[in-house]
Amino acid sequence: MSKLKFNRGVFVNLIRENEIRVPVLIIGGGPVGLACAIELSWRGVECLLVEQRDGSINHPKMNQVGVRTVEFCRRWGTSELVKKNSIPEDFPRSIHFLTATSGHQLAHYDFPARIDEPCLNSPEAIQRCSQLYFDPILRDHAKTLGGPKFSYSHNLKNFEQDNTGVTAEIVSLDTGSSKTVRADYMIACDGADSGVRDALGIKLEGDSSMNYNINAYFRSTDHELLFKHGPAVMQWIIDGEGVWADIVSINGNDLWRFSFMRAERGQILSKEEIGQYLRKAVGCDFEFEIISVLPWERRRVVAECFQDRRILLCGDAVHQMSPTGGFGMNTGIQEAVDASWKVAAVVQGWGGHKLVETYDIERRPVAWSIVNEAARNYNQFAKLPKGGDITLDTKDSEELRKSIGDTIYAEKFDREYDMEGVPLGYRYNKSPIILSDDSFEIPFEVMNYTPTARPGHRAPHAWLSDGRSTLDLFGQGLTLLNFGQRIDFNSIQEAAKALQIPLEIETLKNKEIHALYERNFILVRPDGHVAWRSDNFPSDFGKILDVVRGA
Repeated sequence: MSKLKFNRGVFVNLIRENEIRVPVLIIGGGPVGLACAIELSWRGVECLLVEQRDGSINHPKMNQVGVRTVEFCRRWGTSELVKKNSIPEDFPRSIHFLTATSGHQLAHYDFPARIDEPCLNSPEAIQRCSQLYFDPILRDHAKTLGGPKFSYSHNLKNFEQDNTGVTAEIVSLDTGSSKTVRADYMIACDGADSGVRDALGIKLEGDSSMNYNINAYFRSTDHELLFKHGPAVMQWIIDGEGVWADIVSINGNDLWRFSFMRAERGQILSKEEIGQYLRKAVGCDFEFEIISVLPWERRRVVAECFQDRRILLCGDAVHQMSPTGGFGMNTGIQEAVDASWKVAAVVQGWGGHKLVETYDIERRPVAWSIVNEAARNYNQFAKLPKGGDITLDTKDSEELRKSIGDTIYAEKFDREYDMEGVPLGYRYNKSPIILSDDSFEIPFEVMNYTPTARPGHRAPHAWLSDGRSTLDLFGQGLTLLNFGQRIDFNSIQEAAKALQIPLEIETLKNKEIHALYERNFILVRPDGHVAWRSDNFPSDFGKILDVVRGA
């Protein structure tokens, strides 16, 4: 494929005949691009999504939909479908550390099934929903919204931008015909090898090669061997030199993903060759069918910037991380929501010229925090004792197995599977559209989440008397929570209307929720993050609205 071209000057090369005009052009139709399409369309903004594949999933990479992502799905109207297509709610979320699935168990963490442990700090819970099902759920839902248009089997060939928009040439991979698209903004969700990122000259910072892996997506119903130590969502395979493979249950039944973690960089394995490593991981021959094989490189990188004027980048285009933690796609969904509500606000006329500029300011520090946590989880494996054959029924082998197990428990290898802080505790404290107060800043913790309505944080969940969550109050525009104070908001609503700002005022009289939110008045952004709060309603509230909308 020829290199993507980008010109910073006046349009000179692009064909202008039969130009398509759309507010937002999305490049990339994976889960992050689809999330952009849904978020924009849900807000009433038309968009065109361009994807070079045909939309089918040949090799699922993602298997975990985080709790924050499910919260977004809740407001889009897709959370029930995600749950329905996840591993059954009574399936144990156990993690096993083994010499082989049919071999010795070194350690294990038995996390309760989803049905036995509801999330206290969210109306939703983490879901083990494979990309096999998640992408089609998003795509089908996006089509029901009417706003997005899709161009599958199309490739972005050229693009240019000026002060008022982006012009792009897209080409059909089936016919070779091209068409020109003119958009106010372009959001690039075109993956780890992002052509848009490269064309813009944006560099990746960090560790570009932690190790090289080869995945096999396979089918088998041999639960006697694959689940010898009991059902588990993840099984790490360890020998005398450390962790060398893992096996993930995709649907709790017959679909699996096997990762060989000791491949040489650039190595290609056939289905037959990867099958030999799979047999070793199970400990014997068994019946299975390799469906597909995919090599990949573990990285710890973040782009030096997430935006170039009217072009925003999301997902793997701006960060790549170890899958230890299941953060990758979920981080991209957070970016899709942040980018989309801001672009939508500007397109609809109520967002100021500074609003979109805050995307990089807010999201890049969060990306670095998560990328480093994912790398930390992977680097834990280096702490395991090494040396000798741990599969033998000898005293030395038994002692080494015990030492490995003791290390797993002592070093708390369960950390990556039992955390609320990462998905719920990220915050935008340094954002110029957040008005901080003088309250104590709760330190960020990976595993533990402390609900707070401090500006910059996700507004906390609490159940309302009608069965809704407080999170169900937020989304379409700005939301002002009033905890029982008698205020005439007519002038405020008229001022917001004059500026085309969608502002909803919700009056709550629940004392427990008031105590949780700590102030009488709370202004919440469309993405559910607190922008401002106070016990006293200011006479110049319009100035606060101007800050929050990036005027």
